[in-house]
Amino acid sequence: MAKSKKRSRRGNRKKASQHSKAPDSPLPALPSFDALPTFNLATSSNSTSSARKRSIHDVASGDESSTGDSAKRHRSQSPSKAETSTGADDDGWQQIPIKNHKGRSSTYPELQLPSSRINGWVRISDLQSLLLHLLADTAAPQWLLLKNKSAIRHVVCLHVPGLSMDLFDGQAKLTTTDDSKPTTKPPSTLAEYFPVAINERTLPPPLEDLAGIFTHVLPVKAGGDSRKVFSPTNNMLNIPLPEDDSKAKPNPKKQSTPRLKITELLLTPEELIEDEYPLHSTQSTSQPQDLPADWLETDLSTAPPRIVESGSVLEGYTIYAIDCEMVTTASGSSLARISIVDWDNAVVLDELVKPDEPVLDYLTAFSGITADKLADVTTTRADIQKRLSTLLTANTILVGQSLNSDLHALHFSHPHIVDTSVIYDHPRGKPLKPGLRWLAQKHLNKQIQNGTAGHDSIEDARACLQLLKLKLERGKDFGTASANSEPLFVRLARVQPRPVTCGIVDTAANVEKRYATTAQYTHNAADDDGVVAGVLTAVNGDALAGIPPVGFTYARLPALADARGWSNAYGKFAAQMNTMHITATSPPIEIPERPPPPPPEELAKAVKETVGRIKAVYDGLPKCSVLMVYSGTGDPVEMGRLNALFSVHRREFKVKPWDKGTVQWTDREEEALKKEAREARKGIALLAVK
Repeated sequence: MAKSKKRSRRGNRKKASQHSKAPDSPLPALPSFDALPTFNLATSSNSTSSARKRSIHDVASGDESSTGDSAKRHRSQSPSKAETSTGADDDGWQQIPIKNHKGRSSTYPELQLPSSRINGWVRISDLQSLLLHLLADTAAPQWLLLKNKSAIRHVVCLHVPGLSMDLFDGQAKLTTTDDSKPTTKPPSTLAEYFPVAINERTLPPPLEDLAGIFTHVLPVKAGGDSRKVFSPTNNMLNIPLPEDDSKAKPNPKKQSTPRLKITELLLTPEELIEDEYPLHSTQSTSQPQDLPADWLETDLSTAPPRIVESGSVLEGYTIYAIDCEMVTTASGSSLARISIVDWDNAVVLDELVKPDEPVLDYLTAFSGITADKLADVTTTRADIQKRLSTLLTANTILVGQSLNSDLHALHFSHPHIVDTSVIYDHPRGKPLKPGLRWLAQKHLNKQIQNGTAGHDSIEDARACLQLLKLKLERGKDFGTASANSEPLFVRLARVQPRPVTCGIVDTAANVEKRYATTAQYTHNAADDDGVVAGVLTAVNGDALAGIPPVGFTYARLPALADARGWSNAYGKFAAQMNTMHITATSPPIEIPERPPPPPPEELAKAVKETVGRIKAVYDGLPKCSVLMVYSGTGDPVEMGRLNALFSVHRREFKVKPWDKGTVQWTDREEEALKKEAREARKGIALLAVK
């Protein structure tokens, strides 16, 4: 009995210690995990705010005490009895009660953000995982709780570039009369990845309609590297496959895919600019500019009508594979040999070319060119340009490996290009480019460029042609990172016992062709209002048009990014500086400054219109639908400008003495680019259940 009583006294002491603290104890009482707040993402009143969550008002006013330190969680003082009675836990963090909407049953779907689970940036891949959990049979994400998943009827994902945190916290001015919002970002970066509460009282007027739909702004980080941001659309719509899951994807040799047309592989004007190709005058995105005196381009007015045979992958185009070899002169790389083969592997042109200046380095190990080979050569680059002008028309497609350097050496521009370093991916993925030798060994089982006598330009051109034919045979995903990933729409089509039907709506011209085989509903809209109409058609169907509703809809609203000047930032600066025609004798380039933001009234109008479209989509959704809005990126403009400057630096470095270039690229510029790339990766997301 004595032993039993002793245990009882010990147990009583243990219980007592849980309810009281020794008066001389230096440690505060620790909060229970149950006391940490949970952010309810269903639409509700924001009258109760949490000290642990960041509010828009606190961020805008620069009040750091309300945000706290996400790592150390400092407290300025202990909570008062009054604070404790209103729901604050022992650590000073107020509990947020979870309340159901009026008229909502306990079985209604609900999304919650438990604060204890958010310990780092949410990424676009995490949003993708949430979509898969909502629609498929995948595991639940660790950073979010979902109740009553089976009650969800539809899911809509809106990509809204240009919708950024600075619109919510007052950093982006939306009016010229309200000076209450700060114009500089508060110095605090505490809990930068933590959700921010939407407070209707302090929300800028153009954003007020969002307060009735969403409760929090969730910071989201986009994919990228130290210099660039990866495509948010590609990151969302393609699911990486684990390395040991290769058997789960059909063999590209056996799967039935629509026959690829060669025009689907052509570089777009934006891709030509990004890869530093000389643009044809018909593709210029800026003011028309005169070609330098020693440059020529293809005359597109003399081509006969194309004759397109039924089922032809070439679509009536003439295909030439081209490869050039260069030597080094005082002005940089200079053309020394050009080889062209046709679709049947026949040699159309193979000429040695006399450089314009004395040769400093024959680069024999790579070019195969020697002094003896060029000793009696009289053919000049101008002669080759004339041959090309006769050979190439508007119905000609050039294929080759990194043809940008070849065309720069030729001082010639052509609009229709297939680049094997673009249509195939590096084994470590973009933005790295695969080498032709590796591509030939990997996909053609062929050894090239192995000898010590240098490259054979005819052999290289034929290898490029074979790679093109293989791509047309196997499909667009062959040899790309997509071969190690799976389209989101394809994954949803495999959901059992009931596949998820999908729709996509965009203003991009190729959306219907690109997704025709994977999405049940595709719509190419003329503008953002057309996107909204297309989304509602996808979600609700159209009985008169015979369009059934789909379970998942993805759409993009680009108007806000266009209004803010965020669209194709790099391409605009590159075209403005005319980086495509830099030569040893070209004059200094005028370096553009970052353009000012749009006037507050214009920005406010664009924001209000975009918010109105988001609200129109939300209002048109059936009950028990989930709406996800994500921006994809932050402000990419300065990152684009610095990347364009770096492109100028690289071009000038090849053809001019290092001290004669317009752009001096130092560690300062390099660090500035990396900083802007980090900032550009910071986007946001909004989540709600209708």
